[in-house]
Amino acid sequence: MSRAVIGGIVAVIIAALTAVAYLATTSKLEAGIVDDVQSRVLNAQDLLVQNASLEGLGLLKRAEVLARDDEYLAALNMDAPFDRENTANAQFRRFLASLDEGEPRPDFLALVDKTGDLVALLDVARPPPDSWKDKDGNLLYPAVKVALEQRTTVSDVWNYTQLKQMMKVGVAPIIDDVDEVAGAIVIAYALTAKEARLQRGLLGLDVAYFYGDTVHATSFVDSTSREDVGRRKQLQDAIFKTGLVEKAMERGVADDVVRLELGGEQYIATVGRLPRFASKKLPADYPPYRAGAVVLMSLTKELAPLGAVRTAIGLLGVGAILVAIVAIVLTARSILAPLDQIELGINEIINGNTDKTFSPAGSDLDGLANALNVMLARLLGRPEPGDEQYDENGNVVTAGGMAFDTEGLDVKDAEALQLAAEPEPDYYKRIYAEYVEARKAAGDSVDGVTYEGFVAKLRLTEANLKKKYNSRAVRFRVVTKDGKVTLKPVPIA
Repeated sequence: MSRAVIGGIVAVIIAALTAVAYLATTSKLEAGIVDDVQSRVLNAQDLLVQNASLEGLGLLKRAEVLARDDEYLAALNMDAPFDRENTANAQFRRFLASLDEGEPRPDFLALVDKTGDLVALLDVARPPPDSWKDKDGNLLYPAVKVALEQRTTVSDVWNYTQLKQMMKVGVAPIIDDVDEVAGAIVIAYALTAKEARLQRGLLGLDVAYFYGDTVHATSFVDSTSREDVGRRKQLQDAIFKTGLVEKAMERGVADDVVRLELGGEQYIATVGRLPRFASKKLPADYPPYRAGAVVLMSLTKELAPLGAVRTAIGLLGVGAILVAIVAIVLTARSILAPLDQIELGINEIINGNTDKTFSPAGSDLDGLANALNVMLARLLGRPEPGDEQYDENGNVVTAGGMAFDTEGLDVKDAEALQLAAEPEPDYYKRIYAEYVEARKAAGDSVDGVTYEGFVAKLRLTEANLKKKYNSRAVRFRVVTKDGKVTLKPVPIA
């Protein structure tokens, strides 16, 4: 198997393990985050409804207290409309002045007579008496009607058309000295974007208020720190299609969540009903609940840190692949490359370079190179490792080195025929003796030229030359020319 294939397999395995780790880890983390967001949204909705209930009860009590103020009854008993309005407005101002610092200021205070006509309206001069009636003279706001007709104090939520705002309202009947209803006092606080942002600060989640099929206010803000009207419209288009509003109006809270996409972000949302309270049981024809609040949380923002985890796992996988590739490359350089050099050296020996010596091949393969050198030294009669000298090509310099002539005689030459007939043992002994004598005669050293090494080199060279000459065998004869002793091959047909 090639190195490239091994590297590819390792890379694929690491990539597969990285993908498994990526999917397993991120999916588990994502599921945990989603569950946490859902739980937080549902808990926040419960808290919002509880807070609204406390505020509603407080508003009910405040309306009752205001209704017992004699100044309002005195205003209703006056004959001149101007006097009635001025007296009521003066008492409105005294009430506002009595509020503690930081206590919310009502968005409006109103006084109506027993017929439902407006007597006074905070900050509005000469309000039309029939402002809260339709063209047929019927009261627009059921809470006022119940207060006047059934002496019932009510805390409810209105869609106040005059200001085009949702209002949490407290209405209480004013009882005269003969225990008759003389009129009613109305106190109201607007459910605006400011109120929604206040609730977001308390809950840590976004809040939106709706009445009927219209979202009136949200805690969403744009780049200018104003309410994000575009996202409010998207919420209005989406939330009423989920079925949560109907559940909440029926049960009080939806007890379920949905996913919405608003402004390019995924949100988890639920719905709760804004409560109403009354001092007596409300009549059967009193309108059903229509006001509620949406609590929602950006899932996209909560999942944002998961992106860093995904990136880290991905980078870890890429890093592991790179480390594996580097390890393969380093392994190839430290082990496989020296093995290649050893293989090339063996091929050189096979091809006739019997003087080849294996150089140190690194700590991992030094033992193998040394063992090969020892084996060659003992087979060829060379000095063993540690005793030799090397030439510039890495070959051992031996005093008794053998020289071969690569040009052989013709296979039909008489000498070739004579050599072919000579028995092999006699041939080796004779040629060795002739070679040693020729070197001595030429003044060359014969140190290290042993019979066994001489024969081993001959046989190795013979094997290579047989292929060259395509002959059955190759034998040699000793030739001295110009003071140099060589062995000339003689192909045997």
